[in-house]
Amino acid sequence: MGHEAVMMGLGDSWWRRWWWVALFCTMVGGVYFHSIGEKKQEASALAYRLEEMEKEKRLALQEKEDLSLQLESQNDPSWIEMVLMRDLGVVPEGWLKVHFKK
Repeated sequence: MGHEAVMMGLGDSWWRRWWWVALFCTMVGGVYFHSIGEKKQEASALAYRLEEMEKEKRLALQEKEDLSLQLESQNDPSWIEMVLMRDLGVVPEGWLKVHFKK
């Protein structure tokens, strides 16, 4: 029994000397894992924003391409005829214009 009492005494005195190290490591670990969680949330939010901005960019590029095509074809007689028919309802001579009632 004397040997067990000595071992308990050593363990007890060791804990009394080093308890603050265990507490410090626990606190540092808690702060670290908390900040890692925040960083992951921020990274996720930024990835979502990047994805949304890339969608907007693709839409803007598509609109730019459409507008460029419209500008290039404004001198084309068939384009002018199509715009007149589509937007103003003008029909070429000899064509039959049909109106639908809603």
